[in-house]
Amino acid sequence: MSLFKQSISSSEQYSRANIDSLLALANELKSLDSLGRVPQCLTGRVMSSLFFENSSRTYCSFVAAMQKLGGSVVSLPIESSSFASKGESLFDTIKTVDSYSDVIVLRHPDPNAISVACGATEHSVVLNAGNGAGEHPTQALLDVFTIHSELGRIDDLNVVLVGDLKFGRTVHSLSKLLGKFNNVRLYCVAHDSLQMPNEVLKSLDSVSVSLHNELTKELVSEADVIYVTRVQKERFSTEEEYEAVKGKFCVNASLLSTAKPAGQMVVMHPLPRNEELSTDLDSDPRAAYFRQMRYGLYARMALLIETLGASLLSTCE
Repeated sequence: MSLFKQSISSSEQYSRANIDSLLALANELKSLDSLGRVPQCLTGRVMSSLFFENSSRTYCSFVAAMQKLGGSVVSLPIESSSFASKGESLFDTIKTVDSYSDVIVLRHPDPNAISVACGATEHSVVLNAGNGAGEHPTQALLDVFTIHSELGRIDDLNVVLVGDLKFGRTVHSLSKLLGKFNNVRLYCVAHDSLQMPNEVLKSLDSVSVSLHNELTKELVSEADVIYVTRVQKERFSTEEEYEAVKGKFCVNASLLSTAKPAGQMVVMHPLPRNEELSTDLDSDPRAAYFRQMRYGLYARMALLIETLGASLLSTCE
């Protein structure tokens, strides 16, 4: 099914055909950008950016993606909006913004907010930029684009997920997206209290999944992808609970001594990082987390084009 006029709330919505199309388009956009020939195919379109939680990468990535394609961006300052100062409901806020937009990019701490937004729009598609501890489907898209660009494949991979798998929405979406591919094996490494939620595990029928408490040398040596995510401090009810688990894992240069060489494995992280990912890996060619951000630009450009029904054919200059 085409993604045209489709709001994206979960990575489960992407079919394998959708993913293949988006990755091919993202790769084409990357090539065009290197030639200075980015198509201005979203001229006249408006993207409204509504971030009810802090963001650096996702916010900037979407804004840059829209502007590179010739579109315009409206950013609603939440702290001074009617939502914050006058008690306006989220539904009414979305209804208002929908009047001015072609696409709404929404981040919200409430996992149910994306459903409210999708139900409120008539004119705009809604893209989930993170709904609390729920999902982050556009991050998952850029993650698989990173994997494919770095390793040349997504099928037949050993993927080790490390860190806060309970509250880490990026790994929820990535796991579901990897379930669309063949012979993917997921190794979920987390403290018992932060292991992958059952509702996510139940959605992974076609994937081999194993749960682990320790990031062993054996797991590292088998990994094609090590995907690290920080402990989500903002999701804990007390400081004590956070402090008890925050330093459980640290991926560093020493740990990677048994890992596969560059070109055969990558270390990824959605960022921001804390102590779970050492800076001594930053110069390692297997460290893909900074390149990941650039891949994200093209992945989001591709998603904007497909959901808005634009075409590259007559717009390259």
